[in-house]
Amino acid sequence: MTGSLQEVLEAASAAGFVTSAAAVGGVEHSTGFLRQNAGQPPILLADCDLGIDIGSGGGLPGLILAGLTGGTWVLVERAARKCTFLDWAVGELGLRDRVDVVCGDVVDVARGNLRGRAALVTARGFGSPPTTAECGAPLLSTGGRLVVSEPPSGTSRWSVEALEQLDLRDEGAWHTGSAHYRALVSGGSCPERFPRRNSRQAADPLF
Repeated sequence: MTGSLQEVLEAASAAGFVTSAAAVGGVEHSTGFLRQNAGQPPILLADCDLGIDIGSGGGLPGLILAGLTGGTWVLVERAARKCTFLDWAVGELGLRDRVDVVCGDVVDVARGNLRGRAALVTARGFGSPPTTAECGAPLLSTGGRLVVSEPPSGTSRWSVEALEQLDLRDEGAWHTGSAHYRALVSGGSCPERFPRRNSRQAADPLF
């Protein structure tokens, strides 16, 4: 995959889908989602597992993680231009046998046939913590993790009480020296009412 990876990231930057800085540091930042070399057990994805990247945009971290892990991946993005780019990038990286691009709203995807199936859901700049948790939780299988990129402060932005409503547990944060991350673990029983429609989430966020 690495032979054309930098070209793909440069194309994402040229199209305005990621910043030039993200294109340069994209591999390192994406690798951090797997909690490697963080003093904690790494996050693994077995060949039979599913990973879902929500709000994939220019392919970070989904495209990188698909090349670093086993299993299959679904990249979810609602902007048509970005979906076209992601489909091209998947082909360029030789990942068509393991990676699908779904062009649509995560709320709709989380109410479809991917609900409750993912061992890992990743989110890099997807939205606010309430939105990210509410949209990511329904996609997780029992014991699955929602891993998010966090601000450098390291301070938790996640309400324990609200996470309990989604059957999520905060597993803690880690950092790689250049970026911060947090994992939320699913108990496998996210209520059917979630995720609510985007307008409802905006009007009445969980926290």
